[in-house]
Amino acid sequence: MTILSADNINYEYIKSDKDGAPAIVFLHGWGGGVLSFLPVAEQLGGTDRLLLDFAGFGASPADRVRTLEDYCDDVLALMDEIGMEKAVLVGHSFGCRVGACIAAYHPERVVGFVITDGAGLRPRRGISYYLKIFLFKLRRKLGFDVSGAGSEDYRALEGVMKKTFVNVVNRYTEKECAKIACPTLTVWGKDDADTPFYMAKRFKRLIRDCEIVTLDGGHFCYIQNLAVYTAVVRSFVEGVWYGVV
Repeated sequence: MTILSADNINYEYIKSDKDGAPAIVFLHGWGGGVLSFLPVAEQLGGTDRLLLDFAGFGASPADRVRTLEDYCDDVLALMDEIGMEKAVLVGHSFGCRVGACIAAYHPERVVGFVITDGAGLRPRRGISYYLKIFLFKLRRKLGFDVSGAGSEDYRALEGVMKKTFVNVVNRYTEKECAKIACPTLTVWGKDDADTPFYMAKRFKRLIRDCEIVTLDGGHFCYIQNLAVYTAVVRSFVEGVWYGVV
């Protein structure tokens, strides 16, 4: 592990001994870190692999409130630090929000994009959701204690990460997805309850060059089907890097 001094971003860089090898940047989900994608990275020999702890996760400190754009800047600064001019982005859940923004606004840095059970699209909301919001606002207005409200992820956070979480979950990326021009592969667990499969179909509609692969399992299908997932990612990475796709 090494540290990027600019923002103390903890990362691991696995360099191939092959010149011109495909470069991959792994972008973990909320609550994850370097270890989230390490089993995948270890099976992708012959590539340059960059894994990181986003600020506030793993060994990277939560030094300030961040926006989605700040997380994008951290990734690009880290790529600059190690001399990685461009890469295939491989994201999971929250990491796909970051990847979508990088691919949309810095296309020269992105060769391809793998969205794995991705977050960032506005979810479908039923009447129960809006009723819950109404009751929360009413209780707060009446002076009741609402400190126990919010998602489990939100309640588990402290300090600047609470505000960071609010910034991120309220930042949808439909606009960015519509700008993505690089080849994109969407990999989805058939039984994903956190980001349901209809979101995979929406990514495909929004992104001009996007295909879907489904795997057995849920929100962490890439771990549940490690060998298959790794083979799919390798095929995609080599295809876009060497111009086959």
